[in-house]
Amino acid sequence: MPKVSQEHLDARRAEILEGARRAFARHGYDGATVAKLEEEIGLSRGAIFHYFDGKLDLFAALANSDNARYQALLAEEGLAALIGAIAAADPNWLNVLIETEVKLLHDPAFVERIAATPEQRERLLDAFRRRQAEGLFRADIPAEDLARFATIVINGLALRVAGGETTSVEAVLTLVNDAFRPHH
Repeated sequence: MPKVSQEHLDARRAEILEGARRAFARHGYDGATVAKLEEEIGLSRGAIFHYFDGKLDLFAALANSDNARYQALLAEEGLAALIGAIAAADPNWLNVLIETEVKLLHDPAFVERIAATPEQRERLLDAFRRRQAEGLFRADIPAEDLARFATIVINGLALRVAGGETTSVEAVLTLVNDAFRPHH
C-alpha cells in the first residue's frame, strides 16, 4: 500500500476541521452529533476519528487554534486588530465558543484539553508589558490587570456579536484606547 504524503494528511485534517467548525456553528457543541459531523464534513466517522480521538478532541483543536490565532493577533497587531476580528467573526461560531466557557466551569475533560497553558498566558502578558515599556499602554496599572480588562471587553464584544447586536467597532476602539492610553 503506498504511503500517504504528509501534505495529504494535513489537507485532510484541515478539511475535517473546517467541516466540524460548520457543524458546531450550526448545531452547537452538544447538538453536533457524530452523524451531523459526518454529514457536514462529508466523511465517515472512521475517516474523521482517524485524525481525532473523539468529538471533544476535534472541538478542542478548533478552539485552541482560534485561541492561539487571537492571542497572536493581539500580541503582534494589537487590540484594534483583535477587536476587528471578533466583530467580524461568525456569530454562530462565537455562540459555540461562549457555550464552551460554561463547560470549562463544570467539565474537567474540557479544562484539560482547552484551557490556556501557562506559556500562552505569559506570552499574552509579555505583549502587554512590551506595550507598557514602549509607552503605548499606561504603566500605572499592572499588565495582568490590563490583560484581564482587555479580555472582559473582548468577551463582552463576542457575546454582543454572537447575539446579533450591531456594535460600533470604532466606538469600542475609542473607549478601549482611552482606557489603555498612558496618563501624563
